Amino acid sequence: MDCVFCRIVAGTAPCHRVLEDEKHVAFLSIYPNTPGFTVVIPKTHLSSDVLALDDSAYVDLLLFTKRVDKVLRQGLKVDRCALIVEGLMIPHAHAKLVPLHGLNGRTTMLSEGTAFTESYAGYVTSMEGPRMSDQGLANVLAAIVAGQ
Repeated sequence: MDCVFCRIVAGTAPCHRVLEDEKHVAFLSIYPNTPGFTVVIPKTHLSSDVLALDDSAYVDLLLFTKRVDKVLRQGLKVDRCALIVEGLMIPHAHAKLVPLHGLNGRTTMLSEGTAFTESYAGYVTSMEGPRMSDQGLANVLAAIVAGQ
């Protein structure tokens, strides 16, 4: 399998490493949508479905990601980072840390409007959707419960 993240771990693909330990490496994305956008990966090739990882690998990845978050907050002087783990594009477990520049202590969103889609649009957003009716919420919950 040709995995760019495995090549980064092996040192055969370049990267700008932010932090590394014996099991993980964090590096700057070469396609950032904000300064400091960082990718965090295990050195072992694991499934990109992070929420399906075994508990040990999952906890290890999240604890290392938390360490990287601290480095980014201090180095970039940001109040916090957003964490994304959608697991698409590269078939290797990874988390993405997005520094939230310009918050200046604020904990409310700046964007106005809403966003909603019935299927994955190629990106995730933290914008709120329009208010769903109680019946709509009940229907979604019924589908979730029926699938258990």
